[in-house]
Parts: sequence; structure tokens; C-alpha cells
Amino acid sequence: MHTNDFFINRIGWWRPYYELSDEQFTYARLSYKSILNRYAIVECAAGLFTIKRRSLIGRTLLLNHGEDELIGEIEPAVWKRNVKLCMNNGFEATYKFKKLFSRSFTLFNESYGDILEIKQLIWGFKRPFSVTLAPNNQQPGKPDVALLAMIGVHFILVKQAQAAAAG
Repeated sequence: MHTNDFFINRIGWWRPYYELSDEQFTYARLSYKSILNRYAIVECAAGLFTIKRRSLIGRTLLLNHGEDELIGEIEPAVWKRNVKLCMNNGFEATYKFKKLFSRSFTLFNESYGDILEIKQLIWGFKRPFSVTLAPNNQQPGKPDVALLAMIGVHFILVKQAQAAAAG
């Protein structure tokens, strides 16, 4: 990746998909298999990844490489807005809103610190999010940053759909 500032572009209206781009290159794509957003597909340079629920009523989601090779789990917290990512290779990180009424969703790791920040843009229909990477984002042992960004975007979109359904 050539820069630290990226945009998430929304493409399509009825069944949209989202692309991580720096206005010159596209680094990842997030799409959904059905209209219910329960089965997400992330395509990036590291391969094709799927995010799907472990069970019908559980909170835990499975992160698979391809369709069925389990590489990690994603678990939202019960009474917080935090989301914990645990990979099979030992990498653990937490997506969290640092402030109560914040529009930025930060991925934090104990050893790497802040990895990336996803900010929701006001009135951004074509570009609903911006992604800013930390300056020191090339450490070994860390998963693809494009994959991490798209997992965060998926959770923001899921939370927005849940809020719209409740209200």
C-alpha cells in the first residue's frame, strides 16, 4: 500500500458492495451473499475470506479463508461496542470506539498499538467511510491490513442495520 489514507467506496444501490481504495488502486472488496448481510465475502490480495455466524442465535462469527478453512473468530462484547478478533496464528486485536459518541472505529492490538482507524463520513453515500492506517503498519505476523479494515467496515454496517431495524 502506497499511502496511509484510504476510502471505502459504496458501489450499487440495491445490493451494494464496498471497495477499499486510494483513488488509484482497489485493495479489497466486501460483498454479501444474501440481502440479510449474514454471510460476508472479503476479497483482497491475501485471498478470499468469508465471515459467517457460528450459530443461528450466537454472537460469535467465524473468519474463514475460502469457504471452510477456519483462521479466526470474531466476537462482539456483550454490553460494550467492542469487537474482539482472535486469529489462529496468535494475533489478537480489538475494534473499539474510543469515545462514547465517536464516529471513528479503531483497531487496537496490545503489542502493535493502534493499527487502523475507520471513520464514518457524514452524508457520505458514495464514500461512507475513510480508513487511516497507523504510520508503522508493516510489522511481521500481522494479517493483511486490507482484510482487517474490511472486517471493521462489516461490523459497522451490521450495527447500522441492527439500529435501523430496532428504530
